[in-house]
Amino acid sequence: MMSLSLRERRLIAILVLIAMIAFVSLVIVSPIVSGFASRADERVRLTQTFAANERLIASLPRLRAQAERLKLADANYHIVAPNAGVALETLKERLAEQIAVSGAELKSMQDVPDRPGWVRAWAECRLTLPQLLGLLEKLQNDPPYLLITTLTISADRATQSGKLDALDVRIEAAGSYRLPITQ
Repeated sequence: MMSLSLRERRLIAILVLIAMIAFVSLVIVSPIVSGFASRADERVRLTQTFAANERLIASLPRLRAQAERLKLADANYHIVAPNAGVALETLKERLAEQIAVSGAELKSMQDVPDRPGWVRAWAECRLTLPQLLGLLEKLQNDPPYLLITTLTISADRATQSGKLDALDVRIEAAGSYRLPITQ
């Protein structure tokens, strides 16, 4: 075998040195540097999360006040009752009360099956046109708001007598109900 010249030995030494530097940088330095970068990214992410959490915590009084307002307003849109039976009785009482307040004569009342979360009932009564208008306004505009699903008006006596007389009306109303909110 031939011996290597001084120049060749120096080149081999330089290549070995370069290989050792590359090995050290890939195995030791690169993971340390990437660890610093990943921890810096994690710090940025945690700082952003911390700032978002501080904003959320600062908004809690406003959110509580808004929830209280919504809870109070919720009673305007739902009949608050522990079950469907109580909600149905509340609906029937409201119908009967509003018919009586309008000055009409209540003839009969009955409940109607409806989908879960809703109650429905109809009432037959005899009243004049102004009384009917007042009754409809009260039922739809006083909380809890009700849906008038069916309104049947019979004016048979008016056609026989030729003048506006009392109307026979069948009004069907529905309302959604929910359980009382407990703290």
